[in-house]
Amino acid sequence: MGSTAQDGTGAAASVDALYSPAISGITRLSAVDTVRARIALSIQLGLLKPGEALPADSEVAEALEVSEITVRRALKSLADDNLLVRKRGRGGGTFVSETPSDIPLDAVAAFRADTTEVRALINKRTLLETALAHHAALSASAEQLNALDDLVLQAGNSHTWAEYHAADEKLHTAIAAASGLDWAVPLYRDALHELYRYFLPYPIEFLHHDNEEHAQLVQALRDRDPVAAVAIIERHVLILHETMFVGLDDRPTRT
Repeated sequence: MGSTAQDGTGAAASVDALYSPAISGITRLSAVDTVRARIALSIQLGLLKPGEALPADSEVAEALEVSEITVRRALKSLADDNLLVRKRGRGGGTFVSETPSDIPLDAVAAFRADTTEVRALINKRTLLETALAHHAALSASAEQLNALDDLVLQAGNSHTWAEYHAADEKLHTAIAAASGLDWAVPLYRDALHELYRYFLPYPIEFLHHDNEEHAQLVQALRDRDPVAAVAIIERHVLILHETMFVGLDDRPTRT
């Protein structure tokens, strides 16, 4: 994912910078177009259903790691394209159109062009996270394990993909910290955020199912079983080859 700094929203940034075509890092898309692509692709793949409500703009911004003004501009653009409906007042919010128009192909096509990079990032994350999980099984303190249990519970109690994503990031980062490999944690965090740039909104039921593996992993860490921990996290990350858009793209989609 891009960062808020890439949106040009730092304290010293000018108002004009908010509207400049800043490079987000995904096939030279602007931050706004990256958000457009991620939401549009989720609609095209059927991850966001007709009539489904999106989280509040602030939650979307936090989950996609962009500024709220970027989210507002992207969602307005998608509403102009009849992919979303923006409603005001009581019961208002942002909803997937009941009869969405054809998906705009410009930003989505550019997003999909990074398929090779995404697959390489999944493999890179697998390499780093299996090593960190192995060491976490040997080194995690009781306090760290209890904190991981709390994060699994937080993810399980999430109501939207935005809430889940926040808990997921904290959980995986906490596992890395529990490894005791302080030198490796920044490398892992960078790899994680590189991959998170491509995060799409997923149905919360799918994410809650995904969280079951989090619980299994934390139990393996608590059991001091590095072999089981590595097997679980390897499966957990490598399945992204099938469940991220790079795998879901092989299914028939709405056009």
